[in-house]
Amino acid sequence: MIIVGVTGSFSSGKSQTVLIFKRYGAKVFDADRAAKRVVRKGTPVTRAIIKLFGRDFLKKNKELDRKKLADHVFSHPRALKKLNILIHPEVIMECFKMIERFRDRKGLLVLDVPLLFESNMGRLADYTVVVSATKATILKRAKQKGVSGALARKILSTQWSLKRKARLADFVIRNDGSIRDLERRVSEVYQGILANRKGGNTKDGH
Repeated sequence: MIIVGVTGSFSSGKSQTVLIFKRYGAKVFDADRAAKRVVRKGTPVTRAIIKLFGRDFLKKNKELDRKKLADHVFSHPRALKKLNILIHPEVIMECFKMIERFRDRKGLLVLDVPLLFESNMGRLADYTVVVSATKATILKRAKQKGVSGALARKILSTQWSLKRKARLADFVIRNDGSIRDLERRVSEVYQGILANRKGGNTKDGH
C-alpha cells in the first residue's frame, strides 16, 4: 500500500482532490470525520473539552455544539491550541490503525488531513500532496459555502501558509481553474506516484 498524505488550506480544494483519488480506487482516511467521532457524546475527549471550556458548549441533548466551539476557538488561538492537544492524539491513533489495517494491500491509502504538516502526520505518508489556490479563489469558494470572509480569514490565519506547505510537499496541485483542470492534474500526480517519481521536478504546477 502506498500512503499519500493530502492537505491544503481551507477551501483550496483538498476534499475534491481526495474524491478524485477515490475514483482511482484509493482508500481514504478522513481526519475531519475521525475528529467528529472523537467528540461524540460521552467520549473521554468530549468530557475533557467540556471540563476545559465549560458546559456552555453543550447542546440541550448533551452533545457537543461543534459550531459554537469552532466559532470560539478560531477567534482565540490559545483555545484552538488547547483543543488540538485534546483531539489530535486520538485522530492520529485512528489514522495509524487504518494504516496498519491496509498496510499489506495494494493500491493507495490517502490521508485526508487539513493539518498534515502542522500535526506531523506527514511523516506517516510515503508521498505528500498540497492542493493550492490563490487567496482570492479561496475566499470566493468560502463565500459559496456560506462562510463569511471574516471567518474564512480567521481559519486561514490558524493554518500554515500554502507556500510553507508547498515547500514540504512532494507534489503541488494548483487548483484555481475548473474541475476538469483539477482532474487532469490529479491524474498526473497519481501517475507520478505510481511511477515512483518522488521529489525532483514535481512542484512545477501539478
